[in-house]
Amino acid sequence: LLCFLGAGYDHRMPSKYKPTVKKGLDWLMSVQKPDGTFGERNYENAVATMAVAEAYAMSNDPALKGPAQKGIDIVLARQIKSKAGGYGLGWDYTTSDSRNDGSVSGWNVMALKSAAAGGLNIGNGMDGAKQYLKEAWKATNKDFKAKDPYVDTSTFPYVWNSASGEVQVGAPGADHHDMACVGALCAVFLGHQANDEMLNSLANHIMKFQMPTAYPCNTYYMYYNTLAIFQVSGARWDKWNATVRDMLVKAQRKSTDCFDGSWDFAGTKFHGHATGRLLSTAYCCLSLEVYYRYLPIAGQKN
Repeated sequence: LLCFLGAGYDHRMPSKYKPTVKKGLDWLMSVQKPDGTFGERNYENAVATMAVAEAYAMSNDPALKGPAQKGIDIVLARQIKSKAGGYGLGWDYTTSDSRNDGSVSGWNVMALKSAAAGGLNIGNGMDGAKQYLKEAWKATNKDFKAKDPYVDTSTFPYVWNSASGEVQVGAPGADHHDMACVGALCAVFLGHQANDEMLNSLANHIMKFQMPTAYPCNTYYMYYNTLAIFQVSGARWDKWNATVRDMLVKAQRKSTDCFDGSWDFAGTKFHGHATGRLLSTAYCCLSLEVYYRYLPIAGQKN
């Protein structure tokens, strides 16, 4: 669904994909629970809510407003509360009072972003996410004041415990749990500019440790990083775009069977190799839609 929506196709405007998008939305709403939850974990709920909210923002279909808002209400209700009270922080796979998971939090921030675009009520969700981003990044990069943000790197934790302050951080460039990609995209969506120390140093990390040069690659990292580096722009985006765009176009399947247009999943890492062709194709397609899915933030006041 996100791939079709990202290309500008919804369930109302005439197109050859209109029936497909409608079937996807109908199915999602058919499995939404009475309390508004999609799936069992906050991970699935965030991605499904993001899709319904994005479809509502594009189409203004009143039939989607209720399901989208109920999904967002779950996002807000499950946001981890600060030990100081008064605001939320990040999210975990299941209800938690202190385990802030980087990957889960990233998807929930994107769900809130889509909901805000549609004028849905997101409460103080983004304010809490900003606090999570700030505190988790500081806890992970305690020596950063001694570094130069224009040339040095920083990273972002796979897990930050907001009660103890402890962090779990993946090794730079490791196939799993190197969450600089999530930190960078959250920084973009939560108001950071390309020249501030957090986003600039995370972008440095991405270019140094997560730059894909051949397919198959880590498609999860690639998706987050393509969105983030597009917003950072400049020479880094020029290099990233020239490499990743051509790599993906070259790797796309060209055949006479039903796999035509897809991307192979073997070796794509971070669950992609185990989840299959649908996920690898979705990540690659979404990465190629970066040019028109979100407006560049450079120079925008809001």
